[in-house]
Amino acid sequence: YRYESSIRDASKVCMRWPGSLLCKYLTRTDQANNITVIVDIINQSKIDIPGANTTVMHLRLGDGLCGQYNDLSKWCRGANTGTENPTTRNCWENDKDCFKSRGGYIYAYPREYYEQVATELLKSVSNSTTIVVVGDPRHWTRSVDTRNGDYSIDFAYRDNVISFFRSKGFIVQIHQSSGKPDDDFAYMCSARNFVRGGGGLSTLISSVVIAQGGRVFDPRKFSDVTPLPVNKLTNIAK
Repeated sequence: YRYESSIRDASKVCMRWPGSLLCKYLTRTDQANNITVIVDIINQSKIDIPGANTTVMHLRLGDGLCGQYNDLSKWCRGANTGTENPTTRNCWENDKDCFKSRGGYIYAYPREYYEQVATELLKSVSNSTTIVVVGDPRHWTRSVDTRNGDYSIDFAYRDNVISFFRSKGFIVQIHQSSGKPDDDFAYMCSARNFVRGGGGLSTLISSVVIAQGGRVFDPRKFSDVTPLPVNKLTNIAK
């Protein structure tokens, strides 16, 4: 589900998603992004939380990546997007194959954005930390998903990220999801170290992590970019 103005009615939300984090949130407040309430709800959730020496990394898969299913548009800026084999679309090596929003934000990041993350992690927690990657290739919101279950681009991108951090000496694992977005959201919010992904969800999680005394690592070029602001109620979904 999504945090949007059309579903801020607690009774409707709780009827459709009883017991969900969104239901619990809306029964306590109608304020957007009330981090105090979110923290309290997360702390009452009965989930496995990351260990103190774990770094959780969120990847925006799915609609954060461009592939053969995209038309030639300014949002997917690769030269031949929509015309060639999807394996030629490679956000990891070419930021023009990372989906770019109308506001100019990219939602998945190329290699160069993670160089500084690796450097900062090595300085602050060293490569003794275990990196746990969280990302759902099924996440798709910007159009009709025409991939027909073909997540090859998503898995290739995820594997490139994993290989990169392993080459830096880190232990990297893929999060074993319960299949429930609430559990994944709560898990990421409970991280002591969090690597932000693209989009409002990851920005919201970053705020929750910081509120609980954790640290957030922001993928960016060395010249820096402005992170996506949280200015409305956001997804609790990957």
